[in-house]
Amino acid sequence: MSSADDISQLQSSGAHSILVWEDARPDDSSPRPWWLVRATDAGAARDFFVVEDDVSGYLVGVVRRRPGRKFEMIAAALLGSTEQISGGRADGIAILKDLVADWQRAPHKAALGQGVRRWRRRRTWAIARSNFPMASGAFAIGGLLGFAIGMFAVSSGAVGLPFIGVGLMIGAVAGTLLKLIAERKPPPAAAGALAGSWERFIVVSFAALLGAAMGSGVVLALFWY
Repeated sequence: MSSADDISQLQSSGAHSILVWEDARPDDSSPRPWWLVRATDAGAARDFFVVEDDVSGYLVGVVRRRPGRKFEMIAAALLGSTEQISGGRADGIAILKDLVADWQRAPHKAALGQGVRRWRRRRTWAIARSNFPMASGAFAIGGLLGFAIGMFAVSSGAVGLPFIGVGLMIGAVAGTLLKLIAERKPPPAAAGALAGSWERFIVVSFAALLGAAMGSGVVLALFWY
C-alpha cells in the first residue's frame, strides 16, 4: 500500500472517530440516567445518546454539540417492530448505535430523516389520542355554552345588561365544569397524557373556545335575521 493511501485512511478515520459507548449504570444512591447509552466524539466536540421514548415506543438517537444544551434528533427506530427491531431492548440499542454511526458518516442520509419523521408522527398521534377525551369534553361543554348563549340572544332579543348577566351565569357553570376537567390528572400509565396543569388548562381552554365559537356560530347563522 502506498503512503498516499495510508494518509487517506488516517484522514478518513480522523474525520469520523470510532465511538466508544458507555452503558447507564446507576448506583443505589442515584436514579437511572435519562439515557440508555452515550458516547463522546472528542474530535468534533459532541456527545451522542440513545434514549427510549415511552410515549411512542421508539428508541431515538440524539446528538448534543458542545458547548450547548440543544439536542438534535438524528435517528429513530420502533422498539418491537418486526421491520426494524425484532428483538428486545439490547438489540434495539445495537441498531441505534449503527444508525448513529451512519449519521456520523453521512449526516444528510435520507433514510435516517425518514425514521425521525416517522417517530415524530407516531409521537404526535399518541399524545393526541391520550388527550382526546379531555379535549373533546371541553369542546362539548364550550359548544353547549355557545349554543345556550346564542339561543338566548335569538329567542329573547335581550341586549345590554340582561344579556351580559345571563351570559355570566351560563359561563360560570361551564367554567366550573371546565375547571374540573383541567384539574383531573391522568393516570400514571397513560403514556402521552399531559401531566402539567398549565398544559391541560391551555388545551381545555382552546377546545372550549373552539366549541363555543362553533356552537354560537351555528345558532346565529340559522336563526339570526
